[in-house]
Amino acid sequence: MSGNEFPKSIRVVKGDDFTRVLRRGGCAADGTLVVFALPRTDEADGPTRLGVTIPKKTGKAVTRNQWKRLIRESFRTQRDTIPNGYDLVVRPKKDAELGWKEIRRGLPRLAKKAIQRIKQEP
Repeated sequence: MSGNEFPKSIRVVKGDDFTRVLRRGGCAADGTLVVFALPRTDEADGPTRLGVTIPKKTGKAVTRNQWKRLIRESFRTQRDTIPNGYDLVVRPKKDAELGWKEIRRGLPRLAKKAIQRIKQEP
């Protein structure tokens, strides 16, 4: 797979998967994003998958779609810096400003932090 693709195999698509990650996953946040991470049960060595959830309180459809595009693009271009075998669910923090630099800088760092928090739990 080249770095320019975002196929369904690296997306969290099912509602049950979203719920599982949000309820049982480790969480990390900064001023812009909140990232939840949970090890994959189906393919432990498979690629890390990304799910994006944008609450309606974030803004109108245009704004929510901009958030989704920037988060996906950040994940797609930095996928090699994020450990394999996890499901990630990302959402913007309440009242966060939309900014490419903050998303690009924060996503890999927060993903690693959320993964570390899972590993520390007994």
